[in-house]
Amino acid sequence: MKCPSCNKDNDPENSYCISCGALISEEMPVLREEISHLRRLIELMQERLVILERTQGISGPRPELGPTPPETLTPAQTAAPPAGPVPADLAVTPPAPPKSRTPRAIEREWEQILGGSWLARIGVLAIIIGVGFFLKYAFDQNWLGPTARVILGVVAGLIMIGGGHYWGKKYPTFAQAISGGGIALLYLSVFAAYTMFGLVDFYPAVALLLLISISSALLALRYNSMALAIISIIGAFVAPFVLSVATGGASGTGGVIEASQSFWLLVYVMVVDLGVLWLSTFRKWRWFTLMALAGSLIVFGVWYNRFGDEVSLLTSMGSLTIIFLIFVAATTLYHIIWRRVSRDFDYILMAVNATSYFGISYGLMWNDLSEWLGGFSLLMALFYSGLAYIFIKRGAVNVRLAFFALGITLLFLTIAIPVQLNDTAWTTIAWAAQGTILLWLSLKLRMPLLRITSYIVFTVTFIRLLFFDTTVSLRDFTPVLNERFLAFIFGIVAMYLAGYLLWRERESLWPREQTAWSVYPIFIGIANFFTLWLLSTEVWDFFTKQLSTTTDWTARDGLRSARNLSLTGLWAGYAVILLVIGITRRLRLVRLSALGLLVIPIVKVFVYDVFALEQVYRIIAFIGLGILLLTSAYLYQRHRKAIVGFFTKE
Repeated sequence: MKCPSCNKDNDPENSYCISCGALISEEMPVLREEISHLRRLIELMQERLVILERTQGISGPRPELGPTPPETLTPAQTAAPPAGPVPADLAVTPPAPPKSRTPRAIEREWEQILGGSWLARIGVLAIIIGVGFFLKYAFDQNWLGPTARVILGVVAGLIMIGGGHYWGKKYPTFAQAISGGGIALLYLSVFAAYTMFGLVDFYPAVALLLLISISSALLALRYNSMALAIISIIGAFVAPFVLSVATGGASGTGGVIEASQSFWLLVYVMVVDLGVLWLSTFRKWRWFTLMALAGSLIVFGVWYNRFGDEVSLLTSMGSLTIIFLIFVAATTLYHIIWRRVSRDFDYILMAVNATSYFGISYGLMWNDLSEWLGGFSLLMALFYSGLAYIFIKRGAVNVRLAFFALGITLLFLTIAIPVQLNDTAWTTIAWAAQGTILLWLSLKLRMPLLRITSYIVFTVTFIRLLFFDTTVSLRDFTPVLNERFLAFIFGIVAMYLAGYLLWRERESLWPREQTAWSVYPIFIGIANFFTLWLLSTEVWDFFTKQLSTTTDWTARDGLRSARNLSLTGLWAGYAVILLVIGITRRLRLVRLSALGLLVIPIVKVFVYDVFALEQVYRIIAFIGLGILLLTSAYLYQRHRKAIVGFFTKE
């Protein structure tokens, strides 16, 4: 049986193609034939309906020819079958039930996959390693000169590619494996001819490497094989390390490549990456791109570990930036050129590339350019904002990528502010803004994982507000006009906004996020807690500053009483405001929270203030509390019909 995707032969009992992995189904031709019969039957019914209208004088709307969605059909709307026998050529034969695969068939399928695919790939890998050890042995025994070794590697690589072409149609998996091995040997031979033996100059070596990269990409496109592309890219990045082992290198590539040659290793990596870029514009092989990115970073790491102290920072950052830009293009050009919808793996590739470049760059610039790290973060934010603009200009299909690029922009902006300004208030503000925007993006794009990220950012913001932004210097303290108030007010606004967004989109949340104690009441509750905390600390610090500058004991007692009374009035007044909101808006949870908060000033007045306050403040405390409680009771009485379900579910 032939595969409908790659047209390769497979066992009749296979469910999946052993060459390309596509689903093999014998029912598809039957289903297509059934659809054709049904369309012809509808046409025949329409013709008979026209004849009936002409002979009986019946007129009515004629159904349009075309498929009708299953959900729009009802028993009453279903047309009656035409009178008379149905022609034999229109008779629909129900499809035979699918054959169940026997355990023996499944066992045979796995045997073909393992025996036909992975054995060939492992065999090619073994051959490449064996060739490396053979080169080492020939080098030790002085059997072959440098030219002979390079020619031998080139000939072996071409023979393997030719064999892949010869067996391409009959044994596609085997052909792809040996073709990938041939590409790897060509990479190794050219690299050795330039860096080890000096047989070719720089420009011919680069041209040959570029030619090999293009050839491997063309072969992968010809066979439509990501496996061949992966084999080729692994061979390209393994070649320098195999050469190191083959010539007795002690550490990485340091035993082979001298400092004067170190730059060409980076050029080699860039040339290979350009081949990856070219291939990625035609095929959406994400694993291939990810492995190429990982190989590039590993080779760069080995290079910097050996030569980082011997080259300038400009060389290191310049080469790393070129690699970064190549993979920015490799992860985005496919969507920009062909306007294809992005998937989760595309976002992972973009995030890995941005994170790797940013982290490695920070390490490179930490000692010499630490004062510019904030500016570098801002530059990264501007770059990804420009990328988001390009996505939006290319059409609606790239909107998700544009939003994701904006998310990366926000992340870099978040990092840039505290790094450059070293200001805790602005750090908190940036993180609160980041959490809010990530939450909005998760709801806009229907991406729950992004919402989890926003929850994590908000959690970090909560911790900063509680443990890092609560204290201020009383020497220069001014109510409202201080750093703490700035950090708290922006954080509180962000939490209220997040709670509102979650409430508005509550129908699209996970089931656990839609319960009575779901996420959005938590945000609203925490925002109220921080609001009351902020107002209380502002009042407390205001009177505490006055106490620190007053030496009159009588005045100090009055300030303490005023501070306690102000806190009591603040808590009671805040509770009454919440109670009014809960009653007028019929929010049972808000009413319950208000009553719980109202208990605190009541207990404080009767247990603490009655002894701690002076006579005048004590009178004000009790009378003021009584007025607030009477007002609350009046509101309950007036709106009793609206809160009938106070102790039951509304």
